[in-house]
Amino acid sequence: MSYCFDPALPVDAEVRRIAGEEIAAILTLLEQAPEGRQRSLHGARKRLKRLRGLLKLVREGDAAFCERENQRFRDIARSLSAVRDADALVETLERFSATADAAAAPALAVIRDHLERRRQRIVREHAERDAVPAALAALREAQAALEALRLPSGRAEGARLLARGARAMVSKARKALKTARKGGRAEDFHELRKALKYHWMHLNLLGHMWPGRTKADRRRADQLAEKLGELNDISAMYDVLAREEAEIGAPEAVRTFRKLLAAREKTLRKSCLRQAAVLLDGEKKKLRARIEREMRKAA
Repeated sequence: MSYCFDPALPVDAEVRRIAGEEIAAILTLLEQAPEGRQRSLHGARKRLKRLRGLLKLVREGDAAFCERENQRFRDIARSLSAVRDADALVETLERFSATADAAAAPALAVIRDHLERRRQRIVREHAERDAVPAALAALREAQAALEALRLPSGRAEGARLLARGARAMVSKARKALKTARKGGRAEDFHELRKALKYHWMHLNLLGHMWPGRTKADRRRADQLAEKLGELNDISAMYDVLAREEAEIGAPEAVRTFRKLLAAREKTLRKSCLRQAAVLLDGEKKKLRARIEREMRKAA
C-alpha cells in the first residue's frame, strides 16, 4: 500500500494500516540495516516523522492516544539522532565545498577534517551504547497499542476529522511564517520548517482529496521543507563552530566558513519566506467538502 488514505475505506482502518506499515518498515530498517547502519538509521528517523505527521492529522479523534504515541515516536527518534546529526554537518560542509571558489577550499578542507573526525568519534560512541534494542522494544509496544486507537468510522465524521487536522497544520504554518518574517531567529525558521514538513505529509496523506493540489505541488512543498532543513543545518553548524573553535585550531578557516554560511543563510531565508507564502495561500478552502465527496465517489 502507500502513505496515502484510500477514500473508499474507513478513516480508522486506514490510520491503523498506514501506521502499521510504517512501524513494520522501521523495524526492518533497524533489525536488518539493508542499506548500511547509518543510512538505515536515517531512514528509520524519516519514517518516525511520517508516523508523527499521521498522528497530528487525526489528533482530534483520539487526543490522548495521539499525544502518547507522538511522544513515544519522538523519543525513539531522539535516541537514534546522534549519528544522523553528525552526518548532516559533514553533508552541509560538502555542499559548500561543491560550490565555493578555490580561495575558500583550504579553509573548508580544515573544517571538513574536524567534522569527519567528530563524526567517527560519535559513530564509535553510538555503537558502544547502542540505542537500537530499546527502540525496537518501544516500536513493538507501539505496534500493539494501535488496537486501542478509537477514531470515527463514518464517512462524514472521518472527512471532518481529516479536514480539521489538515487545516490546523496550515494555520500553524501560517503563524510560524508570520513569526519568521517578524523575528528572523533561527528557532523561528525551525518552527516554520516543522510545520511545513507536516503540511507536506498531510498533502501526501490526503492525495487527490486535497482541493487543487497535484503531485507537482506536493513536490514543491517537499523541496521547500528541504531548503528549511538546510537552514536548520546551518544553524547547527554555527553552534558547533562556537563550541569547538578552539578544538579546530584554525581561526582564519572558521572565519572564512562563517562568512560563507552567513551569505547562504541570507539567500535561503528570503527564498523560503517567499515560497512559503505562495504555498500556504488559500490552502484551507473547501477542504472538508472535497474529502467527503471523494469518499462518496470511492465508496
